[in-house]
Amino acid sequence: MNYKQDCIYFLSDRPCKFHKDNASVVCANCKFYKPVNKKILVIKLAAIGDVVRTTCILKPIHTRWKNSKLTWITEDNAVEVLYNNSYINEVIPLSQSFLLFSEKFDIMINLDLDLDALRLTRNIFAKQIYGFYLDGDNRILCSNDAAKQWFDLSHNDLLKKKNQKTYQQYLMEILEFKDLSSSEYPIIIKLTDEEKLFAKNFIEPYVSNNEKSKKFVFVGINLGGGDKWEKKEYPVPQTVELMKLIASSKNYVGKEIKILLFGGVKEEQRNKKIITLFTARYPLLSTKIIDTGCNNTLRQFFSLVNLCDVVITSDSLALHIALALKKKVVVLFGPTSANEIELYGLGTKIVSNKSCVVCYRRNCDKKPDCMETITPVRVYHELLKILK
Repeated sequence: MNYKQDCIYFLSDRPCKFHKDNASVVCANCKFYKPVNKKILVIKLAAIGDVVRTTCILKPIHTRWKNSKLTWITEDNAVEVLYNNSYINEVIPLSQSFLLFSEKFDIMINLDLDLDALRLTRNIFAKQIYGFYLDGDNRILCSNDAAKQWFDLSHNDLLKKKNQKTYQQYLMEILEFKDLSSSEYPIIIKLTDEEKLFAKNFIEPYVSNNEKSKKFVFVGINLGGGDKWEKKEYPVPQTVELMKLIASSKNYVGKEIKILLFGGVKEEQRNKKIITLFTARYPLLSTKIIDTGCNNTLRQFFSLVNLCDVVITSDSLALHIALALKKKVVVLFGPTSANEIELYGLGTKIVSNKSCVVCYRRNCDKKPDCMETITPVRVYHELLKILK
């Protein structure tokens, strides 16, 4: 048993990828041998959109700690986010995190203030911790000043409103990475060939034979609020008017327009209302609308977003997916912070002109509310700027 188990490519239950490619490659003569430099654990549980954007730490980690073996603990429903990511060696669902209680890591990175995440820091040993962890009295400790600042922002809405830094900038400071440009900490989603084929097969029926020779612009609309952030939602009537403006802009950029309507399970009834209202008002434009459905798996959702040239979205999961896939974006902000969002030079932010924006309230009785003050024409003009 002369196996180099300290190799970054070693697998406990099967041959490594190099032996699979060429059976004559074995540990004794392998030129690909790389001993593990650091064992690193990342803890980021939820929400799914936050897990997506936290993948920005992966490239800097592997740049600084080369040949590291990286394990990531996340919520069970977020595991799919991290599939097919070459920077991650192992993804552990929270429900199985007990499997790591006897493990020892060189570095633990906990970027979550959720109690489940914090408790893990008491049960897994690491020589060095970045982010947040519990002491013997279950008090939350911060690894450095940047972590303290993020802790303060998480507990004070007034500070949130004043904040000028992006989420990614805080993460880089918490991890003590110096002077990085945004291109050095991209959000990372890697689609498989099968996932790309799924999207191709999905869109095929919506492009009739006489249209296949034409070039298209696919504009994604994802303006729901989900189940937690009702006030991130763009009103249905205004969404319909925005879609009408886009759908009626034939050849304004020399291409045909198709609108892909997106949503999660919580937006199913909302999207039905949008399509019903749009079809009733603008029947001649209804062929421009493609309902992508609200019951896709997470990875299917990623694949369908990848069809888009531009995504018009609220501050939501779809935003972070679009940025990971290098899509242009137009983002609408009301109750949450526009300053916290890094767009990587891929689009524009539209912020409500209400003085009470960035309130971080999930419900509001103000009329009109912040999202209602953003007019469809304003959104449409920003879209035109991007497309032209």
